[in-house]
Amino acid sequence: MQVIKIIPLLLGAAALLGGLAAQTQAAKAKAHRTKARPARTVKAKPAEAKAPETIGGGTVESPAVGPPPSFGIGGPGMVLVKNWHFGTEGTVKNYADMSANFYYHDQFGNIANGKNYGAVIVSPDAANAVHDGNLNINQPVEGVNSPPVRRFTQDALQTFLVPLNGAATVDPNLHNAGNGSFMAKWKLPRGGSLLGQDIVWETRVRFVPPPYFWFAIWAVGNQWKWADGHAQGAEHDLVESFGYDNGGGNTNYDGRFWHSGTVAYPTKDAFDYGDWGKTMAARGIKTYDASQYHIWTWHYKKDNTFAMYVDGVLIQKGANSYWTFGNTATDPPIDMDFLFDGGWGHTQVGSVNHPLPASAFDGKFYEWNYSRVYLSRPAPSGTAASK
Repeated sequence: MQVIKIIPLLLGAAALLGGLAAQTQAAKAKAHRTKARPARTVKAKPAEAKAPETIGGGTVESPAVGPPPSFGIGGPGMVLVKNWHFGTEGTVKNYADMSANFYYHDQFGNIANGKNYGAVIVSPDAANAVHDGNLNINQPVEGVNSPPVRRFTQDALQTFLVPLNGAATVDPNLHNAGNGSFMAKWKLPRGGSLLGQDIVWETRVRFVPPPYFWFAIWAVGNQWKWADGHAQGAEHDLVESFGYDNGGGNTNYDGRFWHSGTVAYPTKDAFDYGDWGKTMAARGIKTYDASQYHIWTWHYKKDNTFAMYVDGVLIQKGANSYWTFGNTATDPPIDMDFLFDGGWGHTQVGSVNHPLPASAFDGKFYEWNYSRVYLSRPAPSGTAASK
């Protein structure tokens, strides 16, 4: 009986060993075939070519090519209509592009905001220079009676502050300093409910300033009305900062403090910037380094509400801001200009109305990376929003 049991076991073991040997030989043969067959080359899918950026025609029907608004501000329906990307690899590469798109004076043809700014705007050439009736001077010209005030880098426009006429000391009251400020030639005919479209205006900039600098990114109309000593035009200061000296070591020479809001009476602003640093902190801006790039965004809607942001953080908002001559719903509409101020000094602000050695301008600059304007699509004709 035991022999009968052992024989099947031996036969089963032999079959098992034979099966394993067969599997081993098959694996070796497969490996041999794999080594013998040449490897198949898989070609990488070519990356899609990125369309080059363009400046744009200024309307939703003639848009620019470029990125959408940062931080999703304005929502997905915003159309890029102006894309001023400064620098030799941008859309505004040189002075030919610059002069085709920008003025070297404000909306009234002034080079010093009347007589207010201490430094005057310098023109790149005689063809773009103006005569300033307030100061009764011809605009300084780079390379003629002013050192250079603008330089194009690969990805930015740098603007500088310079002494004029060889001044060793610059003084706001003498207007013997020059700057590289500019204003867009493209403008909107009106704003808010009178335009019927939302606006997103985004600018990326940094600056390393001297004492008593004056910096602003602002949208403003071409007419002003004064009532009871208060401005009643349309002006939104997305950011304004200046290098004050308020005494006792209370200075803002490096631009770490600023404010944002409208110029209107009564105020349209939700946040009071009577104390710049305190309100900044309340909005979540505990520290600010002006020498690093920051993105400033203005969102003005067709319902006459507005919001202002830095790096996506809400820093100001308001409602019932009418883009009219008088800032009420029934006043006549006015146009909308876009200004970029990288200046110095102010004759009407005592904390920055001080002389300064011209050497203090050395190594100081404003650096503009880009500025972009987006518009929402207008409501279809015949709808309530279009009337």
